Amino acid sequence: MIDQTLLNPEDVEAIKRAINYCHENGTTNIWDQEDLAHVKQKIKAHYRGLLGEICCYCCKNTHGEFNLVLDIEHILPKVHYLQFALSPFNLSVACKRCNMKVKGQDITFLNDPAVANEAPEDSVNYKFIHPNLDEYFDHLGYDSIIKNNKKLIKYTVVNSSPKGKYTYDYFKLRELEIDTLNAAQGIEIEQQKFSDALPLETISEIELLLNDLKTIKRT
Repeated sequence: MIDQTLLNPEDVEAIKRAINYCHENGTTNIWDQEDLAHVKQKIKAHYRGLLGEICCYCCKNTHGEFNLVLDIEHILPKVHYLQFALSPFNLSVACKRCNMKVKGQDITFLNDPAVANEAPEDSVNYKFIHPNLDEYFDHLGYDSIIKNNKKLIKYTVVNSSPKGKYTYDYFKLRELEIDTLNAAQGIEIEQQKFSDALPLETISEIELLLNDLKTIKRT
């Protein structure tokens, strides 16, 4: 059975057309191109499945959510690293809280922003848990229990992990913690990779085309 979330040659051509359109019209707003609507749907579907229907940063359950309430997440913001706007390592799916309200275009989570241009897949350069380069639950545990109208949501840093602690603080995960379940009881509580879908040379070609767009004045 063909995995319908994987990009096919027609999708790659649509990406190239969108990039060429941006070149011709002096814009870097790639995702605004109608040609990429289907590609965006596929990317969202892939990463939703890869993550198991959770936000890549806070683990919020996204099962049954409309695509409109979820964002394609560019770990390295495309406003700063346009060349990686369609690179598999740099894509995931996040809830709007984490994507827009908390992270946005910020890059303070990088140890060295300049290094990200040359070695974007170096996990060490990311202070938080990278959705594709790190194993989330090696750094941060997530407990979620729902019983009737009672809930327990708790994050736990694993083995004093610096990335786990940074992720917890950076995304303000304490704001999401709930303990009505144990409070009511009187208890006190302290698969296939997307990159495999495209040949490496195709990814490199797209990155080079996007890199050229960085010279265009943004609209």
